[in-house]
Amino acid sequence: MSKKAVSAQSIVESALFSAFKNGMGGTSLADIAQDLGIKKASLYNYYAGKEEILAALCSYCSDFYARVNLFEQDIFAKINSTNCEKLFKKSVDAYIKAHEAEPLFQIYTLAASEKYFDKSFLDIYEAQRQKFFEQAFLFFKIASAQTKGSEQKSDDELRLYAAFLADGILSRLDLYIAQKKETIRRNPECDAGSLFALPSDEGKISKITVFAVDILRNVI
Repeated sequence: MSKKAVSAQSIVESALFSAFKNGMGGTSLADIAQDLGIKKASLYNYYAGKEEILAALCSYCSDFYARVNLFEQDIFAKINSTNCEKLFKKSVDAYIKAHEAEPLFQIYTLAASEKYFDKSFLDIYEAQRQKFFEQAFLFFKIASAQTKGSEQKSDDELRLYAAFLADGILSRLDLYIAQKKETIRRNPECDAGSLFALPSDEGKISKITVFAVDILRNVI
């Protein structure tokens, strides 16, 4: 194996690769060193041990996910009665597809599984769900106000729709990613745990966006 450039960042990225394959509990310093093409002892130049590396990995996942949004900020200023459904559908589609690419695919998979064992990953998962909910509520509030002739929903009603959307999309995303990871795992053309360049399943994604748009239509 060719030696990679070693840094604190590359060690964390290799830890993510190993944890994606084997889970946090199955990740060893030897695995991380092997991926980097270095001796295990070299890791101690950057981290005190496995626990410190895994703590850095958790921070990396949290920081990365903090930049992932259901809606880009400029969309809220563009919403009107004629384009809100198109903007909404496009955003949901992009959100799902963003989770197919590295490293978010790996981060999501890790957080979704480790949340049952590690509170730090549960916090990452819940923070993303809360942000999803808050952005959906804001979109619904603006779209409802922009749609003339519709009965205005109260904030409490909009929050219920936003919560239903957040829980529904994330549960569907979880199944979609789990099925995709299984396809990758079973694919003989890729190493165990590595991402194989598979196309998006447009049929499955379409079903998710249809679910989301149906909720929007109840709002507007």
